[in-house]
Amino acid sequence: MRCPRLLIENADLAAGLRLPAPEDRLHYATRVLRLKDGAACRVFDGRGNEFDARLETTGRRAGVFHLAERAAEPTTPRFPVTLWQGIARGDHMDLALQKAVELGVSRIRPVLCERSRSAGGHKGLDRRQSHWRGVIAAAAEQCGRNELPVLEAVCEPDEIRPGEAPESGGGDLALLADEAGVPLSRAVASNDASGPDSASLLVGPEGGLTDAERALARDRGFLPVRTGPRTLRTETAAMAILTLVQWRFGDLEPADADG
Repeated sequence: MRCPRLLIENADLAAGLRLPAPEDRLHYATRVLRLKDGAACRVFDGRGNEFDARLETTGRRAGVFHLAERAAEPTTPRFPVTLWQGIARGDHMDLALQKAVELGVSRIRPVLCERSRSAGGHKGLDRRQSHWRGVIAAAAEQCGRNELPVLEAVCEPDEIRPGEAPESGGGDLALLADEAGVPLSRAVASNDASGPDSASLLVGPEGGLTDAERALARDRGFLPVRTGPRTLRTETAAMAILTLVQWRFGDLEPADADG
C-alpha cells in the first residue's frame, strides 16, 4: 500500500524533527486520509525535501509529525518546461494544472486571453489563484513530486515571452497549440541531437486564441503545432503537447531508453 504524503510548506524539515502539525494538515491527515495515531506517512515541503514520518495525535485538534530519515531525493524535472495556459473555466483549468504537475512542468503562467474574459475568466482572480495553488499542491501529493512548480501571476497575452524560465540557457523550444500549425511530432523531431535547453508551451482557453493573439505569439517566436485531425479541449491539448515534449527531451522516458 502506498504511503500517504502530506505537503507542509514554510517548514524547515530535517531528520529527527518533532514538527507540530498545522491545523489544516492535521484535518487532512485524520479526516481525509483517515490516519490514526501512530500511522506512518511522508512529509515534504514543496522544495525537494521529503521525509518518512509518524503521526502522533495529541488531542482532538492537535498532533505532531515525528520525522525520520530522508525518504526521497528531489524530484526536480530535468527539462524545464513553462506552460502558458489560457485561463479556462472551472474544472477545465483545474485538470490542465493537475496533469501539468503530474507530467513535470516547471512553471505555470495563467494567461487572461480574450476568450477567457468572455467566459468570465477575469472574475475573482485572487480567489482562483489561491484555488489553483491548492490544485497544484494536491496533484504533487498524489503523484510523488516533492517540489512544486512555480505558479506565476496571471498575465495578459502581450506579456507572453518564450524562454522565460530562469533555468533556460537560451535554446528554448516555443510551441503554440494551433490547428493550422505543423504536426507536433515533426516540430519535436526536427530539433538537433543536443536538443533545446527548455520549452515554452502556449495553449489557449476554450475556443482557442484569437487571430490577433496567435499572430502575436508567432511574432514572439512561438511555432504553431497541431496534435492531429481531432479538435482537442484546452486541457487535453496541454497534456498532449507536454507529454510528447517530456518524452522527447525530459524524464517521462529518456530518448535513449532503448540504447
